[in-house]
Amino acid sequence: MATATLSTYDEVLKTFYLPGIQDALNHDTILADLIEVNETDVSGKNATIETHYGRSTGTKWTTDGGTLPTATYQKYKTCTVPMKYGYGQIQFSGPTLRATKDEKGAYIRVMDSEIRGIVDDYKKEVNRQYFGTGYGIIGRWRGGTSGTSYTIQKKYTGNSAGGDNWGSTFGAKYMIERGDVSAVDLTSTTTYVVDASNLAVTAVTKGATYDTITCTDPSSSETTGSFYIRPEGLGAHAASGAHRVEMMGLGGIIGDDDLDNIACGATYGVGLSSYNDPLQGLDIATYPWFVAVTDFHASGRFAGQRALDLNLMQTMFDMVEERAGKDYGPSLLMTTRAVRREYIELCKADGMKIITMELDGGWTAVDYNGVPMVVDNDALDGEIQFITMKDLQLYRMSDYSWMDQDGAVLSRVTGYDAYEATFYRYAELGCKNRRTQGVLGSLSYTKSTNEGY
Repeated sequence: MATATLSTYDEVLKTFYLPGIQDALNHDTILADLIEVNETDVSGKNATIETHYGRSTGTKWTTDGGTLPTATYQKYKTCTVPMKYGYGQIQFSGPTLRATKDEKGAYIRVMDSEIRGIVDDYKKEVNRQYFGTGYGIIGRWRGGTSGTSYTIQKKYTGNSAGGDNWGSTFGAKYMIERGDVSAVDLTSTTTYVVDASNLAVTAVTKGATYDTITCTDPSSSETTGSFYIRPEGLGAHAASGAHRVEMMGLGGIIGDDDLDNIACGATYGVGLSSYNDPLQGLDIATYPWFVAVTDFHASGRFAGQRALDLNLMQTMFDMVEERAGKDYGPSLLMTTRAVRREYIELCKADGMKIITMELDGGWTAVDYNGVPMVVDNDALDGEIQFITMKDLQLYRMSDYSWMDQDGAVLSRVTGYDAYEATFYRYAELGCKNRRTQGVLGSLSYTKSTNEGY
């Protein structure tokens, strides 16, 4: 019987594991499953989107014998969506590989745990990004620093220190299962400094209004507005998205401001308000039509809360439907379990029957005006997003694949008796029409301290 070689393992990774990796990462979370994939409009490292914003004036009613209308054109603005590059890597020691038997099943047993683990880890990070702003924010500094102990904002609004802002409700939810974290210090309204050190969070203590993390002592000192990212998750401060390495998410798309202001700008706190970072290159000062429908507290998105009521929901639904068109949008409502409970309680109090829906892919939803309301672990606290799915697309250069340009999937790690394999995908979430999206925010809710996040 032939002895196992690297080419044998390559074949196992390609034929046995790759289809499963593609299926899991493309369908195991609701947004990954429902968002349309577009490879046709990707050329080189970018995708090109034609955003429609204006109608032709070539219509006219006139008198008998009057002149015909002058033909004009539909108004489109071309915008660019640059690819974002995501990777997952596994590694096996040489002795572990050589200790396998000669059957295919033995090779698989060696690889199975690591591959299943990295796919699950990758899936969680991608889903987090689907709800983000591209800045990679996984938490915000609150205050209370003491040696290696730091408090992280968790209260939706009204934190005693640190300021309320994007990500202020995350607490340490993204630091519990993996503690690789770097600090980003906002030094002024136009400048931030990315701390190169990994805080290496070793413990998280959950609290009702803030979480406490135990970590190594960072080289920088957090200040009001500072936030946390994965190491190397944000580049040096630059305009027009050159510093952002993560994919765009609903938090950046479904908004009424440029990305820097949504993520950490003066509109919602202290940050990058004077440094222009527009979504898909269309800044709202020049293109004021490139905004979603928003409804927040009168004091601001993160400055106050109000109770959910059915009129607020229906008004937002109507405004999005008016822009998108009946039976076009909104086609999906996304929220948290806590806000869904608020909605269900309102329906019960009003004597309304709760109807559930079964979506393609096995997803379960609550019916709202014939549109599914779904929940996700990474959905944003205190908000309901009214999404027109036809205007969202995942632009990708190719599906998930193993990196094998040198002819091999498994490559030796230089200087070690070990071998590694890397899968990747080049893709970015883009929006063909931001105006057909909506968000109802600043909502109060009740959540048990024993309930996840």
